[in-house]
Amino acid sequence: MKQKITQAGYKDIKVFKVSGSCYEIYGYTKEGKRAEVYFNPVTAAVVERNVDGEEAGEKEHEKGEH
Repeated sequence: MKQKITQAGYKDIKVFKVSGSCYEIYGYTKEGKRAEVYFNPVTAAVVERNVDGEEAGEKEHEKGEH
């Protein structure tokens, strides 16, 4: 999973943990912005993404994901 997240462009991951039924990371985007991202543990799809400088975060919640 860490490799998939790195391939998606996230770097300098400081925290990698399980939150509910999702993987949660705190790190940086390839543009260097701080990011908090929740990933589906099976598909590695982004479930929720909060990036500094973006409006209120991009949410792609599936019911009960985290």
